[in-house]
Order: sequence, then C-alpha cells, then structure tokens
Amino acid sequence: MKPTTFFFLILAMAAMVLIAGCSQNKAQPVPPQTTLQVTTQPTPVPTPQPTSILSAGTIGTQGSPYGTILVDYLGRTLYTFAGDVPGSGTSTCVGECAVLWPAISADTTKVTSPLVVKDFGSITRPDGSPQTTYLGWPLYYYQADSNRGDINGENYHNVWFVVRPDQLIHVAHTAALGLFLTDGSGKTLYYHTNDTAGTSDCNSTCMTLWPAFSANPVSAPSLLLTANFTAVTRTDGIPQTAYRGRPLYTFAGDIKPGDVNGQAIGGAWYVANVSGLVPQ
Repeated sequence: MKPTTFFFLILAMAAMVLIAGCSQNKAQPVPPQTTLQVTTQPTPVPTPQPTSILSAGTIGTQGSPYGTILVDYLGRTLYTFAGDVPGSGTSTCVGECAVLWPAISADTTKVTSPLVVKDFGSITRPDGSPQTTYLGWPLYYYQADSNRGDINGENYHNVWFVVRPDQLIHVAHTAALGLFLTDGSGKTLYYHTNDTAGTSDCNSTCMTLWPAFSANPVSAPSLLLTANFTAVTRTDGIPQTAYRGRPLYTFAGDIKPGDVNGQAIGGAWYVANVSGLVPQ
C-alpha cells in the first residue's frame, strides 16, 4: 500500500470515530426536570364593602319586611329601645345591655333622602361616649345581626324595634306602667274609660285637655297589629284613631316625651296599655 493511500485511510477512520462519539453524546438521556415546590396560600377573605349608595358615616334607608328602615352605610340595621325617652339626652341601655346592643356613633351630617340632617343629633352616654340619635331616640346596633340586611333584633323582648322614618306610633316601657303607646315623638297616649268601642265620649271642653290622636296611615312597631287600629267616627268630625276599639288621646298636661301626668286622672284616664285593658 502506498504511503499516501495509508495516510488518507487513517484520516477516514479518525473521522468515523469522531462522528460516532458525537452521535453517542446526542443519544444521552436528558436529566429529569426538578419539580418546583409551590406553597398554596389561603384565599383571602374579602373585607365587607360599603354599599355603592352610601359613603362611610352616612345613614340611609332600606326596604325590609317591616317597611322602610334606617341603616348605616354598610347596610346594618338600626334600632331604638322602648326603655329610652326620646329627647331626654340619655340612654338607659348600659352594662350588659350595651354589650348586646352597641350604641351607634356616626357622622350624621351625611344622610340620604328622605332623611334630613336636622332630625339627627348626638348625646353623651353615662360612660362618656357619644351616641347618635334620630328624632331624639338613641340609636343602636344588635350584636346578633352578623350580615348586611339582618333584622334579628326586631321586637326583641317586646322592647327593641327597627327605626322607621314614617312611624307615627311607638311603644314605651316603664317598670311601673309596662308597655304603652306613644305618638311618633314619644308623647304618651291615653284611654278614657267612659268611651265605648269606637266611640269617643270626650267632646268640647274635654278636648281642650285631651286632644284626639290620629295616625293615618297607621305605622307602628311589629308588636302591634295594624288590624287593631281603626278610625273613630266622631260627632264633631275631628279625625281620631282607636286601638283595640279604644279611642286614643294625648294629654295637654304632658309637657315632654316620657311624661305620664294624665295617668289615673279622675279615675277615668289611663295610659294606653298595649293590651287594650284599663283598670275596672
């Protein structure tokens, strides 16, 4: 074999070795991918947001099974307590009562129609904290109302009621007199024992001291059945409302809400107990 031919044979064999080596490198298996450890974060609980209608600190109205009621900007129901006296400047719900029924303190310079700013105010509670009022009534939340729109406190123990801006009849409570009716401002209503069912015996001079009370339409707490209120046909044509057949009156001698100066006068006039009964 010639030297030149031998030289080219050596080069060809070397090239074949290099190609085989490259092919073996390409055939090497690819190392498996490293699996990333991902820690799953708990889904955050969204913070309750105010309604799109009311801004923070605003008091507005909302429809409910009890009619239009007052709510705060988060839709939480507002309540009044029959043991309070509107316009008295104080709250009688203290201690454990205040834990279950927290007082409301809001910026009531912001309200929505039909509410008006002048109907809201503020009082200082016995512990020195402020509390918002509506038409003189201290306002509260109910602790068991956990969701927007809850109304679990209505008629609680017959003394806690939602706040209705159209309400013309309220319920008051004292240890001595129990549950009795008042007008929308908290002024005491009375029965006259000389009246008969649906008929008033109080006319002329009597009406000076005992003005006839009229609520049309009737709007009252759910403790009171609307069907128990009727219109009285008076001989003088003055409108008057009766409850359980008994005509209702206010007393000229009651100067402010909470006064019960007409109680037992002449043995014939008594506060309008929710039972409809009078002493015999």
